Amino acid sequence: MMKRVFWVALGATVGVVVVNRAAKAAKKLAPGNLAGSASGVPGRISAAFQDFTEDVRSAAAEREFELYHTLGVDTAEHDKRA
Repeated sequence: MMKRVFWVALGATVGVVVVNRAAKAAKKLAPGNLAGSASGVPGRISAAFQDFTEDVRSAAAEREFELYHTLGVDTAEHDKRA
C-alpha cells in the first residue's frame, strides 16, 4: 500500500513540474513576447556587421603592410602614387 501511495505522489509531483515548465515555455513563445524580443535584432545585426567590416579592414591593412615590407616596397612611395 505504501508503495502505491509513493508512486502516486511521485507521479503527481512530476506532473505538476511538467505542467509548470510547459506553461512557462508557452508564455515565452507567445507572439507578444517574441515580437518584443525581436525588436532589437536589426540593430544588433547592424552593429555586428560594422564590427566585422572594421576587423576585416584592419586585418587587410596589416596584411598589406606585411606584404610591402616583405617585398621591400617603400610604403611612403606607394602612398604618394595612390
